[in-house]
Amino acid sequence: MPSQIVPGTRFDLLHPDLYLDPHALLHTMREQAPVYFVPELDSWILTRYDDVGAALRDPRFHAVEEHKKVEALPADVQHELAPLRRIFTEWGGRDDPAAHEVFLRALKKYFSPRRVLDQLPVIERIMDDLLTAALAQGSVVDLVNDVAHPLSMSVVCELLGIPRGDVDMDLMLRASQAISELLEMGEPEQLHRSQAGMLEMGEFLAPHVDAARRGEGSGLLDVMAGPGTALRYSDAEVVSQGIMFTVVGYHTTANLLANGIQLLFDHPGERARLQADLSRIPAAFDEMMRFHGPVSTIRRMVLQDVSLRGAVIPRGDTVMLALLAANRDPAVFTDPDEFVIGRANAHRHVGFTVGPYSCMGQALARLEGEVFFRTVLTRCPDLAPADPVPDWTVFRPLGRELRTLRVHPGGKA
Repeated sequence: MPSQIVPGTRFDLLHPDLYLDPHALLHTMREQAPVYFVPELDSWILTRYDDVGAALRDPRFHAVEEHKKVEALPADVQHELAPLRRIFTEWGGRDDPAAHEVFLRALKKYFSPRRVLDQLPVIERIMDDLLTAALAQGSVVDLVNDVAHPLSMSVVCELLGIPRGDVDMDLMLRASQAISELLEMGEPEQLHRSQAGMLEMGEFLAPHVDAARRGEGSGLLDVMAGPGTALRYSDAEVVSQGIMFTVVGYHTTANLLANGIQLLFDHPGERARLQADLSRIPAAFDEMMRFHGPVSTIRRMVLQDVSLRGAVIPRGDTVMLALLAANRDPAVFTDPDEFVIGRANAHRHVGFTVGPYSCMGQALARLEGEVFFRTVLTRCPDLAPADPVPDWTVFRPLGRELRTLRVHPGGKA
């Protein structure tokens, strides 16, 4: 049925404090204007669970939207940003459904739960080493920068086939953080920083692609570039895929791990239930993804006019799919603003998205979460926050992530 919008209603999605708690506004939007045009963002936003899920499956909602930000810039700046455009359109063949299907056929089998489980000993070793090193530094540990982020980056590099001793962790984390700005507001300075990160990471990955071409590689780089590969990717295309796996596989998982610990601090009753029975970790993971997943929104571009709930979204417009709003839709989740480990349908969250571009690495993310939370809660059962207020930073629009998460491993009197 058509949206019932009060004439003159405006929803401020750029308020500087909105990221701290956007859900009251999103609940109102879901009820009054589930399909709403945001002039400040030059984008539509969908907030209902059914609409978000349908759009993710609908081929009229194209997966590549980022180029619009580049095309709106002067010609000389577009020329400067040509590498950025090439790399993000090559990611997983996102710009061409047929190319994306080839990509999936070649690589998806390496992310099945059974294949991913082979990574368990590696992930456990990395996690134990990182936490041991962090605990040796003193009475305060930064779980974001000392554990969660290097864990996720190390796992992705292992997956690609980059020897652990060869990983330049500072470079990879710095470059990935810059690249992720492409997924934020897409302002010119962000696009330039994103491109710089892509080029820096590409330089790091290129010798490992060369090694794979010579038959000296392993992991996914060997799958994509080794002598026996059926893929016909150029070296530049393989580098683009390596960048994609690194940024998408690392950044979202690292933020989820940190968010999850903060959620346990914020909900001590649920934390106690989890610590009493660590077999609940998979259920806790799904509720963490639903309640505060690492990706708040994703963008799509409509390829033709789309009629939805009395509105017409014109061809070429951007649509922002509010995953965080869909995951709090009361039509699907009872008491959606309550964090409840063991929620019967928490697995229905759309944090990994759905459809042809859903997260290929979700089984790996789940395994990392299992190892991370089990290790932290077992080795540091009295873990306590070291700072009175979480150190959130905004990831616009509507998103937030922890810049640091300083904790007392043994608790605090």
